[in-house]
Amino acid sequence: MLSKKRQKKYLSKKEKKWLIQLHVFSESGDPEAIHQLRLNVKKVKAFVQMMKACSDKRIARDLGPLKKMFRQAGKIRDAGNNIRLLGEFQGMSAEYREQQERLGREAASVFKERTEGYRKKGKKAVRRLQADLHAVRSQCIKDWYASRLIKISVLLTASGDLLHEARKRIKELLYVQGLLPKALAGEIGLDKQYLDKLQDAIGNWHDMAVIVATYAGREGADSQAMVRECERKEGIVRTLASDFFLKAHLT
Repeated sequence: MLSKKRQKKYLSKKEKKWLIQLHVFSESGDPEAIHQLRLNVKKVKAFVQMMKACSDKRIARDLGPLKKMFRQAGKIRDAGNNIRLLGEFQGMSAEYREQQERLGREAASVFKERTEGYRKKGKKAVRRLQADLHAVRSQCIKDWYASRLIKISVLLTASGDLLHEARKRIKELLYVQGLLPKALAGEIGLDKQYLDKLQDAIGNWHDMAVIVATYAGREGADSQAMVRECERKEGIVRTLASDFFLKAHLT
């Protein structure tokens, strides 16, 4: 059983963390604060996905304000990631770098202007979530994990956005496991080390795929090197993903 008290404590802890990072970014513009803010909101979103499967209440309706903050923070992150990844290849034009830096500055400016609104509406969203909580049966959580693993197995045979979707689902399982009582997590028996390695590999491939899609073919870009690197990273994913259902469980 996952108690209501444990759930409330978890949500309060995540709220405290993203509120701190919201303040840090508004004061300093530190990119790491955006990363940590998004990470803690992701954990709340993963929790809500599990609760949707085990609740009659429309708990997801409470997430709106957090999603808006999350999306705007993602625009800041995306611009920084593009510059970082393209820096690994020769020939990134000064024009493209300047464009990405400008997009990042604009997104950060909008985010900072909305900080107080994000804080107030985000806190209200968490209060609503907590009001909708109830104890959840262990069997429902086990069933949710089982259905998610089957879906991930299917997604891992695909490519493009569907493969990236598999990563999101894997991370949900890992995030929610951090909330579960130790005994229940043990009964589910996931190999966290394997799942984390797989989701990281998919993330590396996806970052490279985005770069190929947005920059390959531009003047000065080493397009062939980008494509080869993207294929290499996808190969790593395919190797790791083989026999996923068996590897995902501890033996």
